[in-house]
Amino acid sequence: MDFSQIFKKLTAKHCAFIGIFFWATAFVITKVVLKEVDAMSLGVLRYFFASIIVIFILIKKKIPFPNLKDIPAFIFAGFSGYAGYIVLFNIATVLSSPSTLSVINALAPAITAIIAYFMFNEKIKLIGWFAMGISFCGILVLTLWNGTLTINKGVLYMLLGCLLLSTYNISQRYLTKKYSSFAVSMYSLLIGGILLVVYSPHSIANIPNISITSLILIIYMAIFPSIISYFFWTKAFELAKNTTEVTSFMFATPVIATILGMIILGDIPKLSTIIGGVIIISGMILFNKTK
Repeated sequence: MDFSQIFKKLTAKHCAFIGIFFWATAFVITKVVLKEVDAMSLGVLRYFFASIIVIFILIKKKIPFPNLKDIPAFIFAGFSGYAGYIVLFNIATVLSSPSTLSVINALAPAITAIIAYFMFNEKIKLIGWFAMGISFCGILVLTLWNGTLTINKGVLYMLLGCLLLSTYNISQRYLTKKYSSFAVSMYSLLIGGILLVVYSPHSIANIPNISITSLILIIYMAIFPSIISYFFWTKAFELAKNTTEVTSFMFATPVIATILGMIILGDIPKLSTIIGGVIIISGMILFNKTK
């Protein structure tokens, strides 16, 4: 089988879905590892291992270093998409459930669309906004099913992380106009990993105290929800005609995370999760049909 030919046939939507799928696994796997490892150490170790792999890839592929004038943009991408986001994400995971956090994370497409509207003048048809409204109705079903919206610290941390992720999406749109999606994702991740290690170097010293099972799961997150997921996510921005064509797929994250939570954690979804998930997916499908 010629995988290179298959890869060339991938569209922005294919790449976005692959990125989102592996991304969704992080919501569940993180919950498992946090039973043994603290949030800061998990975030640092996840991208410490990812950075080592990335350095090897960059040397092997002989990827040129970014222009000096673009270094600030890469540092911003490394902070917003990796270092800052992952710290907030891990802290939020300690305080809330994977399904709740994945729902809050689904706010990113709308935030990104608004930022892209002002920065890149990317227009969205009325039916596109209507479709996004449908998906937000699904989010409201999930959060207001019992008649009240409970805001805890986990939700607030995830909201801040969601804002960072939205600005990261914009940075990818900017950088992929100058560099390949591969170079952008790899250097952004590497810088994010460096920022995390500098912020908490003592986390590396915790490695001998972590069980083999947790280390394997951390390495999994370093490879799949990090390197592979972000590469396909950035590739999707490179192939897409506009930003929201990619970010609309983030509405699927709550559904995927909930299904994985059932399989891995044994979490049985509530009726609100099922109904809200169906509404969210319906809105996403309609949005993508509007082109």
